[in-house]
Amino acid sequence: MASPGGKMPPLWPPRRPPLCCLLWQVTQDTNKPHLSIIEIMLKAQFFVGLALLFTGLFGSRFVAERAAKLLSAEEKLKLLDSFSRLRVFGALPLMFILFLFLGIIYVPHAWRWPAYFGVCALFVGYFVILQRTVSRKFTELGINASYCAAYNRARWISYSAWLAFFIVVTLAPFLSR
Repeated sequence: MASPGGKMPPLWPPRRPPLCCLLWQVTQDTNKPHLSIIEIMLKAQFFVGLALLFTGLFGSRFVAERAAKLLSAEEKLKLLDSFSRLRVFGALPLMFILFLFLGIIYVPHAWRWPAYFGVCALFVGYFVILQRTVSRKFTELGINASYCAAYNRARWISYSAWLAFFIVVTLAPFLSR
């Protein structure tokens, strides 16, 4: 697309403003007919969701660390040796999904809710795969059942925190109308 003068349009500024500009625009303009993802993030419900998420994640971590006391020294060594790759690379898919979640603001408005629920489905898929992988490793290693039960309880606390976060964020635009 050439401009009337025959020159190409500039590459900067980009067609969609960066996140900081979107935040500035949202805080300045409150008379919009529908909410964007950034506007949802600025609502109190989003911060409530984050509080629930962090509380659940810290609670999950606390329960998992207490469960480690149920292991013998040999079992702890087995766990450290066998889960090293998962500890190193296990968060990469979660980071990718999180970036997809943050990228929803660049999706056309008509596709935002389907994209949002698609990213939620990716979160669920990630957690299902992670749970199966960990459970199979525990079975292969012969880890005692009391630790497995306590660890699964910690995982379910974490999953509940993520679920609470997504429910609160999903309901935020409907509650603010």
